[in-house]
Amino acid sequence: MNDTKEIENLLRKLEELQSTPSTFLTPDDIAVLTGRKSKSRQIEALRQMGVPFFVNGTGHPIVARTAVEGGPAGKAAPPPKKWSPKVLNSG
Repeated sequence: MNDTKEIENLLRKLEELQSTPSTFLTPDDIAVLTGRKSKSRQIEALRQMGVPFFVNGTGHPIVARTAVEGGPAGKAAPPPKKWSPKVLNSG
């Protein structure tokens, strides 16, 4: 009886995890987005489309879901200050 409740709780947790979208696109999502199956061709297509991505240790492109779906991606970093000599800054 107790095992049945534990299994039901585990199944509920699994359903919750599956309904929450991942932070990153799946390999299948990237293949659909780029129309390419080869990782090198996917990278080429993502560059041409201007989609920001990273390449992981196995050479596969990793795309943040927010890069294509929009939404909050965190605060943008402020632009770096231009360098100027201290002599010009004092006074």
